[in-house]
Amino acid sequence: MIDSTSQPYTSAIQIGNLLPRGLPLSATMMVILMERYDINEKQIRAEHDDMQMRNNLLKDMNAALAELRKNRPADEHAIVWYGEFVDFQGITHDVHQWMLDNGIPIEQIKNDNAGVQSEFDAAINNLKAAIDSANSEGQMALIRLQGLLDKLNQVLELMSNLLSKDYKTKETVIANTR
Repeated sequence: MIDSTSQPYTSAIQIGNLLPRGLPLSATMMVILMERYDINEKQIRAEHDDMQMRNNLLKDMNAALAELRKNRPADEHAIVWYGEFVDFQGITHDVHQWMLDNGIPIEQIKNDNAGVQSEFDAAINNLKAAIDSANSEGQMALIRLQGLLDKLNQVLELMSNLLSKDYKTKETVIANTR
């Protein structure tokens, strides 16, 4: 059973109440297809914005990873500052605090910004795992975006076919009246 409370179906069901009586079926179909086009376009824009945010996060993650690798102490007992990096917007961030703010595990002993070699190694591995996860999510988002673009193309093709058939029908009627 179709849920008549969902937005696309509700609008399509109520379209008969909005259009004047005697409106051709092709015009009604065009209105419905234009509404479907708008819905698909909004979904595509939302997916695009999500992908852009993910790409910016990946840029920041890679910058933080480079800083961790650069500052990793060679001596296993040396305590070294995690460092700072510049994000995609040009804002400087402390690596330790940025990782905590973004939910990426990093040592929190004494709430300091420094660590030993093993803590750096753990932070690097955790950041690599977060990058891999974001990349996987990005690939799934790309697949969703491709599906949405396919749906949009189908709607455009249906609209084009409908207009073409309507034009041919009108052309035939005009030719028969001559």
